[in-house]
Amino acid sequence: MIHVSWHRLVAELLFTSVGSFTCSTAATHPHSGGTNLLQAAQSTQASTPAQYDRSQWRKLQRRMSKEDVRKLLGEPVRVSVSRFYETWEYPRGTVVFDGKGHLDSWSEL
Repeated sequence: MIHVSWHRLVAELLFTSVGSFTCSTAATHPHSGGTNLLQAAQSTQASTPAQYDRSQWRKLQRRMSKEDVRKLLGEPVRVSVSRFYETWEYPRGTVVFDGKGHLDSWSEL
C-alpha cells in the first residue's frame, strides 16, 4: 500500500529539478568552481544510504525477515512495538512486521 501526498511529491520534484539545474549551471560556468560542486554532488549521490534508494524499497517482499529488511534498507530511524505489530520508520517510508517478525506491509514517502 503506497500513499503519496501531492504536496510532498511536487516539493520533491521541484527540489530535485532545482538541484540538478544548479549543479549543471555551476559546472558549466568557468569562474564558479563548478567542477568541485559537481564532484561533491556525485560523491554524495554515490554514498546515499540504502534507505533513500528507491530501488532498495522495490526489492521488499511480504514475509521477509527483519534481518533481510535491515540488509536492504539499513537501520531504522525509529522502532515502535505494539502487541501485534512492529513498525520501523525510515526517512523515506515505514515498514510493518507482523507478530512473528515477518514483513507485513510498507509504505514509501
